[in-house]
Amino acid sequence: MPKINLLSSNNYEYLKHNFLKLNSDFEDIKIATEQFPDGEHYWRIENCEQIKGKPAVYICGTVNDEAIFELYNVASTLVREQCTSLHLVLPYFGYSTMERAIKDGEIVTAKNIACLLSSIPLSPQGNFIYMMDLHSLGTQYYFEKSLHPIHLTSWNVIKQMIADCGNDLVLASADMGRAKWIEKMGNQLGIQTAYIMKKRISGSETVVESLNADVQGKNVIIFDDMIRSGSSIIKAAEAYKRAGANDIYVVVVHGIFVNGAIEKMQSCGYIKRVLCTNSHINSLKYQSDFVKVYDVSSTLCEGLSLY
Repeated sequence: MPKINLLSSNNYEYLKHNFLKLNSDFEDIKIATEQFPDGEHYWRIENCEQIKGKPAVYICGTVNDEAIFELYNVASTLVREQCTSLHLVLPYFGYSTMERAIKDGEIVTAKNIACLLSSIPLSPQGNFIYMMDLHSLGTQYYFEKSLHPIHLTSWNVIKQMIADCGNDLVLASADMGRAKWIEKMGNQLGIQTAYIMKKRISGSETVVESLNADVQGKNVIIFDDMIRSGSSIIKAAEAYKRAGANDIYVVVVHGIFVNGAIEKMQSCGYIKRVLCTNSHINSLKYQSDFVKVYDVSSTLCEGLSLY
């Protein structure tokens, strides 16, 4: 059985190291990068002669515009260098909230990224893209031609994060948008669930109108698939705290944590701890006593269809 070539973007080197530990069939292939004075980028796949005749797994992401550009160029080159099959591993799919247009003229960026990646040249045994816990499950159906989407879930890691929050738990959502999702998770885990109803009073301000469950003296876990600025989480935590909650934990899959999100959540005084996966490159920056980061390498590695 030939070795499987394993590559990653610079941002996701940490996941590549974990993959190498999990599967001895992987061969570490490095990518040299450089930026020219005018801002243009240079990439070179080292030992590219090893690409021919073997599957290629590329751990990457769409965490920013630069990463999307790198992903397209490296993936296209792997096919040109005659890998037998191409496997794109995207732990976090960026622009996931732009999966539909609300206002006239809005650009559905998630769809356009899917179309771009679908135009990568086809390898002899197929191109595959693996995504984990998409914000909208419908996004996987945006991919076209012969790029096969595979959706993975970090459910086992999520269960561990919830278990690590202790006993006497209530699983809660930050708003009504995830209420059905939270209810389904609670039923699977045998945990009481809660959600809050909010009213928008301006373009940037909301107020909590009601809470559907008794959280008095309970430990509340606010779960969400992704956190950006943390503002909605803080408002939800305040509502649950005012309703008598004991300790409040935040469990999230994709910790994007921008605009001082961690600092704001820590200083608000309502949240005891944030637990997240390492699916986003920002997560490891904030690992501390307040932020506990869980590895999803096994979920991603075991989800690959390589043979």
